[in-house]
Amino acid sequence: MFFNNDKARLDEWLDTPIPRLDGQCPRDLLFTEEKRRELLTVLQEMKFGEMA
Repeated sequence: MFFNNDKARLDEWLDTPIPRLDGQCPRDLLFTEEKRRELLTVLQEMKFGEMA
């Protein structure tokens, strides 16, 4: 949805440190349930334009 099915853009985002995630890359958060929930929260914020 955010990347218009552009795999290169998605991969770039997954591997970019995000300040809202304490400088972690989104890809690093995929490995535990707790971190996936945190990532989903960030995606929800992006969806509704709540990120600063």
